Amino acid sequence: MGRKEKIVFRGEIYRIYQWRQKLYDGSYATFERAERPSVVQILCIMDNAVLLAKEEQPEMTPSINMFGGVIEEGEHPLEAAKRELLEEAGITAKNWISLKTFAYGGKLSYKFYLYAALNCTSHSKQKLDPGEKIRVIRMPLKAFMRSVKRMRMNGDIKLYFTELRYQKMRLHNFEKKLGLKKQNR
Repeated sequence: MGRKEKIVFRGEIYRIYQWRQKLYDGSYATFERAERPSVVQILCIMDNAVLLAKEEQPEMTPSINMFGGVIEEGEHPLEAAKRELLEEAGITAKNWISLKTFAYGGKLSYKFYLYAALNCTSHSKQKLDPGEKIRVIRMPLKAFMRSVKRMRMNGDIKLYFTELRYQKMRLHNFEKKLGLKKQNR
């Protein structure tokens, strides 16, 4: 880009960058953007059902969500997904599918990686952060698809699942990709 950005704030989650930008009339203004760590979300499939997190965190309304979290510095997105699923649910998966990556730029930049974890098994106890309470719940895929709009998740991921729900052939192919048996969908 050629601009010289400098970090003016480094918080627990966000970094704020500023730079001097020449405008079209020849004057200058200070521009800024925020950057946050990228995140992963996991659609966990076990015994022909979706496993979800019934979650409580300080200062947040309790909610039902997919498992996921922040990608740590130097960590590959798939490694982060595996770590988050193990920490939050005590579950490992034999197979992983990258479903979609959402990249955001502009005033707030980060990436959002969506994975499916297949052939899952309970592996160990949860290793939750001190500010988390998570109970694992089961839901058939169709119920999950109907519930997405009420879940606390990224809007693009909500749209991804909503579009799948209403496009019969895409949904059928998605269910096959996940290895779901017809009778319990």
